[in-house]
Amino acid sequence: MANDLNSQAFWNEFMRRPDAKAAYQAERRLQEKKRIWLEERKAIEDRAEHRKIIADALEDAPAELKKLIAPIFHIRFVEDWLWMVYDECTQKKKNFHDKLKDPGSHSQLMRMRENFQEGGEERMKELEKEWHAQCKAMSDAEASKKELVPQSIDINTLKHVLEYAQECKLQGNYKFQEGLYEEALHIYSQADEVMKKWKVDKHLKNEEKWMKDYHLACLKNKAQAALKLELFKTALESSDAALAIDSEDHKAWYRKVQAEKGLGKFKEAEESLAKLEDVAQWCPDRRRILRDCEAERKRIKVARVKHKQSTQEMLGKAFEAGVFSIDRDRELEEATKRLEEPPPSKAQIGADKPKKAIEAPRPLERNIHLTAALAGDLMDELAAAYGQKWFQERVRKCARDSGFERSVFLMRLKDVAFEVQKPVLEKWGFEGNEHGVREMTAAIRDHAGKNGQDMPDWLKQKQDRCLELLYGGKEGGMLDLLTR
Repeated sequence: MANDLNSQAFWNEFMRRPDAKAAYQAERRLQEKKRIWLEERKAIEDRAEHRKIIADALEDAPAELKKLIAPIFHIRFVEDWLWMVYDECTQKKKNFHDKLKDPGSHSQLMRMRENFQEGGEERMKELEKEWHAQCKAMSDAEASKKELVPQSIDINTLKHVLEYAQECKLQGNYKFQEGLYEEALHIYSQADEVMKKWKVDKHLKNEEKWMKDYHLACLKNKAQAALKLELFKTALESSDAALAIDSEDHKAWYRKVQAEKGLGKFKEAEESLAKLEDVAQWCPDRRRILRDCEAERKRIKVARVKHKQSTQEMLGKAFEAGVFSIDRDRELEEATKRLEEPPPSKAQIGADKPKKAIEAPRPLERNIHLTAALAGDLMDELAAAYGQKWFQERVRKCARDSGFERSVFLMRLKDVAFEVQKPVLEKWGFEGNEHGVREMTAAIRDHAGKNGQDMPDWLKQKQDRCLELLYGGKEGGMLDLLTR
């Protein structure tokens, strides 16, 4: 047993156990929350320290300078700017007061003071956003200039890098097969970051081939995981990096086609598809690849047609009609469904308004009433259906796609949830449609009393669990937004 415990293989196998995985993931989430909290706390402490230092430095400043700064000193944007100037003066050993009085800095202070007097706190918040955006753009531009130059690797380090890459590949593939695409992407990305730091001298031909093969496989897997998460830019970057290693790899070309299609770059996708067909001529399974290419070309054509539809106009009409109404989600849903249909003709456009009035929701008819015990059993079945792994993954993807926006998420969730609700509805005698969902909801609410707060505790716990799973669980990101 001691030998087993000291074996890496034992721990690799142990971490595949569901209970070990759950405990590890819970611990990792806790550590991540702790890290974020500590970073936020440190940022607050640093800001307070900076404010004190700047206030002390301004004690001996000329009266005019104090009068200019005093009304806006409490604004975070101004504090950040003053600290940047103070830090620069400290590093270059310049006088802080002189720097604030020079024409450039003084004019900047005057503009901030004028904006504050004209627009108050709101205007200063807008300026802060603009300033941070400019700083981020400058930082990103500088970072992009610093290209990572791979360093030559020795045999011993190469051995460890290849072992690490192999373990990442195995663990990433395992996560991918489990449907944990985010975790798989993270693992593949770690391997990519390690391998791209190194290069193998060309006279070590076998070692160079090993490194390229591992890195190529890692990049293709990374692109595939990114495609599953609809991170098309990441998928495209990974595919291009893979093709830089082997320009004849048909899987890398196929990943690139899918990424370009997802980004709406249909012309580039067709060009990459043509290149894939050329590459396929030299592959043993070229017939299968060419069939896949033909099917993908049809999908690109369909995507191009959908992309050309007047999305902005149709959503704009939906928002105009319902942005301030109670039925905003219903209007958004109808507009989204219409996006999947061919563009309406002029005659059809004229007929839309009366049709919308005809399609009013059917009045609720109550044919089924449940005892509290039966309502509990019904919610247990719903919780079991919502708890399915594929459903949880789709709900969390729905949350990401909606940008964690409450109304957009609920609109998208409706169709996803109905897939698992329909069999339960029909089993319990409700209609397998929207009316059945409304009647089922009413049957459960019967036990909440007139004020909606008198549901028994045991039944309320079942309801809370059901809603938690419906919204993607505590890790999905939407539960707190919808229940607070």
